[in-house]
Amino acid sequence: MMSDSHRPTFSPSALAVLATDMNLLRCFSGTSIATIVTSSDPSNVLVRSRHCRRYALTADAASLPERFIEDLVSLGRDHGERPVLYYSGDAALLAISRHRDTLAPFFRFLMPPNELVEDLVDKTRFARLATDLGIPVPLTVTGSDLTSAEEVLAQVSLPCLFKPSSRHLGWDRSTLLKDAGGEPQKVLIAHTAEDFVRLYERVRQFTDRFVIQPYIHGGDDCIYSFHAYFDRHGESLAHFVGRKIRTYPRQNGVSTYLELVKAPEIVELGLDIARRMGFVGAIKIDLKKDSTSGRLFVLEVNPRYTLWNHLGTACGINLPLVAYAEQTDQSVTRSRDYRTGIRWLSFGNDFRTFLRSYRPAGELSVTKWLASLWSPKVYDIFALDDPLPFLATVWQYAKLLIATRIGRLKGAGVGRRDAVVRTHRAVAKGTSK
Repeated sequence: MMSDSHRPTFSPSALAVLATDMNLLRCFSGTSIATIVTSSDPSNVLVRSRHCRRYALTADAASLPERFIEDLVSLGRDHGERPVLYYSGDAALLAISRHRDTLAPFFRFLMPPNELVEDLVDKTRFARLATDLGIPVPLTVTGSDLTSAEEVLAQVSLPCLFKPSSRHLGWDRSTLLKDAGGEPQKVLIAHTAEDFVRLYERVRQFTDRFVIQPYIHGGDDCIYSFHAYFDRHGESLAHFVGRKIRTYPRQNGVSTYLELVKAPEIVELGLDIARRMGFVGAIKIDLKKDSTSGRLFVLEVNPRYTLWNHLGTACGINLPLVAYAEQTDQSVTRSRDYRTGIRWLSFGNDFRTFLRSYRPAGELSVTKWLASLWSPKVYDIFALDDPLPFLATVWQYAKLLIATRIGRLKGAGVGRRDAVVRTHRAVAKGTSK
């Protein structure tokens, strides 16, 4: 049933259980919905948030998925009315999808069939799915189908990208990224044939589950994303379009500065892709517009909630609340109109990427970087009305720096680069793309 209002109308009859991060939790600010945050980390700063009504410690979804599911079931059994379940990371998504029959008696959630989830999370499988469905993706070569670097170079032009089939394979903690500077890179870029041969051999030593694609011309601001929630009939109840402003590191890293834009061509393509897949639930489709040809290419599809939901909520479309209303059989509004001009910022990472990437590349001066920040914003961790998570993050960061300094003074063998990597991870803890 549809109403005329732009905000979901519902009664908060069920709990919301969030296997997720701060950005999704803050979508429930100003509502009377009781939230339970789950995490495998007892020091997670989400527990400090005033929006977290209860905190439940669970096993890690990546390393102990069966235990993670058992912990969720135990949590669900405690409540007479099934809570609505939210998830924002690939590990939690896969565990929930693979054990959906076990969880269904205890939770409400809506996601596409497990086979489609597996196809979307694994980039090797997604390349095949995209070909079958006619989805416009870059030329993709899979690592398992190749025998030599020369064979790939005959098919893919330079520069090109190396991507793991799935980041939860340990990519973020791998020696590959340590050797590349320890920054949180989603892909590795080969600019020359020499770079390519070196990266090809290094990646093959790590895993044969990877893909290689040509680099799509254009900066970070050519990367867009389509966000939507589709009901059980495959109809979009709400959607919006986002654009990246900066990433850390530049061209191949995690999001640091984001905005919403009006882009009818991306909405049209996003709706068409979802229709071809028969999609239901929450979705994020990443695309890049080639700055030379103007063509749009789909980079990946994430069948889950993401950090963008926080910015979407600030701009007028709250996908998690739309999902709550739909999954509790309450009135739902089709939401397509939203504001622009508000931005999302991860200040620490944006400052780092300015110093290490954009300024050295000559893309931003100090004046231009500061001027770019002069706009209404929401933040990854910081919030005036919810300050404790930010203060806890600063304290964790300070303790790491002190421990690192003491360790170095005592000759504990803690390398500066490894310490910086751990510190960056502490600051970014709880963030999803």
